Amino acid sequence: MALHEFRKIVKRATREQRHNLGELTGSGFGSDPDTLCNHIRYLRAGSIGQLFWDESWKQVVTDVADHVGIDWLALLNGRRWKHLKTDEIETAIVAKVFQDMFDRLTPEQREQVVLEMKRSSDDPNFTGLLLTGGALAAARASGFGVYLIASTILGGLTSTLGITLPFAAYMGMSQVIALTIGPVGWLALFGGLAFTLNQPNWQRLTLGVVYVSVIRNTPARG
Repeated sequence: MALHEFRKIVKRATREQRHNLGELTGSGFGSDPDTLCNHIRYLRAGSIGQLFWDESWKQVVTDVADHVGIDWLALLNGRRWKHLKTDEIETAIVAKVFQDMFDRLTPEQREQVVLEMKRSSDDPNFTGLLLTGGALAAARASGFGVYLIASTILGGLTSTLGITLPFAAYMGMSQVIALTIGPVGWLALFGGLAFTLNQPNWQRLTLGVVYVSVIRNTPARG
């Protein structure tokens, strides 16, 4: 079944998480699981193409990974694509988007972002990996590492794209990124807003992949 994995993720997500995913991906018809699945089809294949499109969530994530330019050789590490788990590719996307954003900051701004992250992470190696260009290694270190990096990416969008999401805890570092990159920088990162009838909306799809990583790695509430 197309998007079977995606459907399972959003079905077990909270109502708030589905709402946030709908906001980020621009779903204008609600955020129930079936609607979100149909919207992903639309974003990937267009208004006409969605009628014939029947690929998996892993394929969607792979297409986004190609678009943002992840290092496939490093990710595969001698394996074949079929042996990769979907969440591994999602994590690589989160790391690549964050690294692209991080590289745009001044050394002082990078230190500020890392300092804010250090306050949220218990892993002493986490921030060191970020400073040495190891966003992927930092994300792989733990599920919370992926959550923290993905939340930082999305937190920067709250003021840049006018989307209200519950990432207030990360706004110290997110505001630095949002103010430095700005709307033009976001368009450059995600490939612009252009979306014709049967062309993928890479910006919305990338945001969707990043937020699915948040859903997968949200810390359990005590």
